[in-house]
Amino acid sequence: MAAAGTSRPVGDNGGGDQFAFVQTPRRPDIFVWEHETDSRRWVARDLRDYLCRSLAEGGEDWYQ
Repeated sequence: MAAAGTSRPVGDNGGGDQFAFVQTPRRPDIFVWEHETDSRRWVARDLRDYLCRSLAEGGEDWYQ
């Protein structure tokens, strides 16, 4: 997803995209790394928000 030590993975969508915390600078937001485009974008304000959104929406592409 990013240079070693700058992000902490928290999950994936089963198709290659990964979700992670940004470690440098430290912040609670969760971002997705879309492996096909090598793009990164915000998906949740913290771990609780990430879990609520992913469980409520369902499916591997809930963040699209």
